[in-house]
Amino acid sequence: MARMKPSSSSPSMRRWKPLGFSGGGGTECAVFSPHDPNRIIINCDMSGAYHSENSGQSWTMFPWQELLGCPFCTPVWHPQDPNRIYAAYGYPSTLRLSQDGGQTFQPIGQGLPGDLRHLCIDGTQPDRMLASTETALYRSDDAGKNWSPCGRTIAPIRGLHFDVNSPTAQRACFVCTAEAVFRSTNAGRTWVSCGNGLPLKRIQAFAAASDTVSGQSALYIWVDERGPDSLSTGEIYRSLDGGNQWLKTCDGPILPPAEYIDAPRTLLVTPVKPLTLYAISPVLDAEHAVYRSEDGGQTWRSLFHGNKMDPAYNVADNHISLYFTQKQGWSITVAAICSSDPNRVLVSDYCTQYLTCDGGKTWKNLDVVYAPGQGKPVHGSRWMNNGLNITTTWNYDIDPFDRARHFISATDIGLCRSIDHAQSWIWCRETAANTFQLAFDPEVPGKMWAGFSEVHDIPNNNIVTGGHRCQGYGTVGYSEDHGATWFDRTVGMQINDELWYGKGKFFDRTRPGCLPSAPVVSVIVDPRSPRDARRLYASSFENGVYRSDDAGLTWNPVGEGLGVTGVNVRVCRVLLHADGTLFCVVTGKMRDKWLMPEGVGLYRLSPKQTRWEKITGSLDVRWFTDFTVDPADSRTIYLAACDDPSRGLAEGGLYRTQDGGHTWKKLARKSALHFSAIIAPHQPNRIYMTLTYNEGLAAPLWMSEDRGETWRPFNDYPFCSAHRVHFDPSEPDAIYVTGYGGGAWKGPAVP
Repeated sequence: MARMKPSSSSPSMRRWKPLGFSGGGGTECAVFSPHDPNRIIINCDMSGAYHSENSGQSWTMFPWQELLGCPFCTPVWHPQDPNRIYAAYGYPSTLRLSQDGGQTFQPIGQGLPGDLRHLCIDGTQPDRMLASTETALYRSDDAGKNWSPCGRTIAPIRGLHFDVNSPTAQRACFVCTAEAVFRSTNAGRTWVSCGNGLPLKRIQAFAAASDTVSGQSALYIWVDERGPDSLSTGEIYRSLDGGNQWLKTCDGPILPPAEYIDAPRTLLVTPVKPLTLYAISPVLDAEHAVYRSEDGGQTWRSLFHGNKMDPAYNVADNHISLYFTQKQGWSITVAAICSSDPNRVLVSDYCTQYLTCDGGKTWKNLDVVYAPGQGKPVHGSRWMNNGLNITTTWNYDIDPFDRARHFISATDIGLCRSIDHAQSWIWCRETAANTFQLAFDPEVPGKMWAGFSEVHDIPNNNIVTGGHRCQGYGTVGYSEDHGATWFDRTVGMQINDELWYGKGKFFDRTRPGCLPSAPVVSVIVDPRSPRDARRLYASSFENGVYRSDDAGLTWNPVGEGLGVTGVNVRVCRVLLHADGTLFCVVTGKMRDKWLMPEGVGLYRLSPKQTRWEKITGSLDVRWFTDFTVDPADSRTIYLAACDDPSRGLAEGGLYRTQDGGHTWKKLARKSALHFSAIIAPHQPNRIYMTLTYNEGLAAPLWMSEDRGETWRPFNDYPFCSAHRVHFDPSEPDAIYVTGYGGGAWKGPAVP
């Protein structure tokens, strides 16, 4: 049997090493190979697509040029050729085909639009295929090369199925929507309703299987009331005669919480045993997440026992379960079953991917590997990355006093720290949901500060264009033990869940000397300040820049005229130049579906001045992200920007001024979403440039050897997005790259 090459054979995987915690984030659209149950593909809503050849013990990211993660449409393997894989590419969700087991993918599908939601192949006549968007159907008779429309629905489509037990010439296929089930007996050319016996209720899930060996075919749907006030488990119906008649098998085995009652649920079935059925809740619950039936849905038993206090606990521990008592509370983002083995089921929530290979008796984690040389796992244990790099990362720091200590500032999981040169990682959950930046005391080992926030993605599109909430708690954290524990010095409390989700929200931060209760995206230390009275600067989102002259005990606003008070003071990156000049960027903000011009810009506060000076007045740009200043000359600045989607102007790119902002030159425009530029230490002519997610239109990482006049891409950097480039002085030939959804990577310093 032809096999996908081992992950180590990929050139990019030889040159680039994933770092930090793997797992986490929203994994979607998983599929097992029908030819080898150990082979799995899984997609991520943060743009990565991954494959495993060993049942999820390790993962390799598909290079962004070949396949981007699509959270909408599950890939399908060819039923006869293990090397042929059909998959949707990224958020555009356009069709691609691999004919070499996933090493390369090419666009395919004349006549087929993007926005794909479902793919289906006839198991015995694999040239026949069906595909759908949310409401439009398409068919192909030549293995996906050419497509023609064959129907349109009103309600969203839940699934597709070919019945391989039907006559080849009158091949039956099915499309299930949120309101009805339809059947075709001519391979999708025409359709009729086949819902005899079904109630007029919303269809929450659909599953189907047909087996030529046993001759069995089974169709299942899970129906429920239409509104969130029904609070019912719903009902499961089954048809064993090709949809002619539907019979209720049972009430649904799971009652989701009220906020999930109208969320789509999941049914899983396999051709090997069409009467073995799984029901998956839309939310992880310690006892009621996964159920299994052996009799076509008539009787059920619970399989997933995630309460550690319960003797039936059957889920392997990881860094997350060791912190929380129960595995529950997060949305289940994907569930998949192996078509050749009904005992193999994958279920993932927003934190962890779980796999059972024994029908639910035990569950293992697919996100991290326990580092060797330790005792029983406990909170604070060390874990190793297994390649499933998902989390957004902002900065990568190496302790200036101990090169073995590495830190990654991350979204949603807070802070990752290593004490063994990045070989393994400790989850520092006591910080905050999001850590944006660290600052180290220049003289005292172990003393450090951090910018913490409840709000993530600042200053990327979710925040700037209004996709996510922008208000939340934040503070500057303080540690004296190399980041193992953190304190909020302003309120005199150790930072933990109680501070973030309890008392912390109610501290009076309006009194003099307090930072506002808002996200802190940037924190820096002035190395020239006294050892016993460190001067710090911090950005308070929507408030301004604040300064502390007592190492973070008290804070006061810095300067006047930053942004536009009451309109836009979305301060992000703060930088202190060696000549004493302070810089700060104010990013974009949406108003009435337009990015407003007010406040946006790069600001400078010169020594002894009291008012900020906007130095980007000559640029009509409304979404700046990051900047860097030449260490030798504060008049030379590199500034990154994104396109304004509301105006449709191509202002995104990398800009440079060499006269302190009087004039600006656009050095490069590689996509609509630029993020940063970084000057290499001790090599002032070398500049690195990064782009955030751009639908695979350009390499996300670039390097210039002539201060930005010409650029070379890192074509083998595997992920489609990059934030910043970082350096280890002891390794001049390596760089560390953080990114928007692909974790952190270590790789070569030159393309």
